[in-house]
Amino acid sequence: MNKKEFIIHPKKFEPRNISYPDAALISSVEPIEEGGLSVENTEELETLVEAPLLDACKILHKKGIRTVFSSANKKDVVGGYAHIALDLGTLLEKNKEIAQRVGKPGKIHGATMKDGIYIEIPINENSTVGEIRQEAIRVAHGFEQQ
Repeated sequence: MNKKEFIIHPKKFEPRNISYPDAALISSVEPIEEGGLSVENTEELETLVEAPLLDACKILHKKGIRTVFSSANKKDVVGGYAHIALDLGTLLEKNKEIAQRVGKPGKIHGATMKDGIYIEIPINENSTVGEIRQEAIRVAHGFEQQ
């Protein structure tokens, strides 16, 4: 009987240091294609979250709120929204209420389907990184520590 040996290699977070000035148009922001990784600290978010939403995702992470994915790049202009998705099942009741007030319900795709909340920030080809950043931060500050 042949035995196969499986070796698990931890995924590494590669530093990116990609930043955009507040005046940059969202249509200039390149997408980060990597995903599906769980972060342990806010520094790791820098490898997975695009500049316009990074500060908001860090605020949410520090509050104990798990962001499942986010997107704010030139590809999102067509859809008209940048967004941050939250795993509804991980939120405390008060934060569920807040999330349902500021976002819209949806399904989060992954290994298993989960109930989620999509926080959408309207964008167009003239939206700037700074405008999106400020709106996302405003929404993130509305959540409570959990």
